[in-house]
Amino acid sequence: MPTGPQPYSHDQRMARAREIAAKFRAYYGERLLASGLYGSVARGADGPHSDIEIHVVIEGNNIERCFEWSNGPWKAEVDVYSPDVILAKAAELDEFWPLTHGAYVYVQPIHDPEDIFAHARQVALAHTDQEINNLIREVIVGDIYECIGKLRNGILPGFSHIMPAYAVDTVRFGACLLGLAHRRIYSSSVAMFPESLQLSDRPSGYNHLCGMVMRGELSNPPRLLEAANAYWDGLETWAAPRGLPIHTDLDTLLSQSPRE
Repeated sequence: MPTGPQPYSHDQRMARAREIAAKFRAYYGERLLASGLYGSVARGADGPHSDIEIHVVIEGNNIERCFEWSNGPWKAEVDVYSPDVILAKAAELDEFWPLTHGAYVYVQPIHDPEDIFAHARQVALAHTDQEINNLIREVIVGDIYECIGKLRNGILPGFSHIMPAYAVDTVRFGACLLGLAHRRIYSSSVAMFPESLQLSDRPSGYNHLCGMVMRGELSNPPRLLEAANAYWDGLETWAAPRGLPIHTDLDTLLSQSPRE
């Protein structure tokens, strides 16, 4: 019999989650303010080998601790926060926001009399259009531009081995860009690509490159480069009417930056 993750039903996983939450409630006593499931179990989308992920919120300040363990056939993670820390984490905004912040938006409370998780959800979604647009531009220039450069390097003799990884990265950042543009948080990392293809107003070329990655068609460097170049052209066209300048110069940046 293989070792490592073993199959369990959703009901079995939920029962184990409640047992774990009860142990933390007994451990922290009256200091425990809230506990709740996040991840695939919280969404009811867990598979037979999924792990258990729980937030626990306790009284105090600047508290952040992770309990992560494997009990042989199953695994669990419990993140313990004080209210200030979980709200600060929920408020963070970076290029992976569409992928990471489901942990604060899709929480299934086990115990939450003060609606801490509802507050965390509100904070996670409360970003201005300017903040989102600034970040989208950073994703294009700081991440996708670099990936395209690596893919163009990959066509050179002796560099083709780098192309599959950078093709995946290009689509991953592209999916994050679409999530930001639509303020969409994906249900999971495994669902990110197909869910991104359901969003409207995708840059030309994205569908084709994303499809190649999803199908594992990564062994033909010329085809990968052709698809990546088409996506970059489509991305430039997509960004222009949104007032997201991809190209600028240092003098402009310095003139827009406050002196320290």
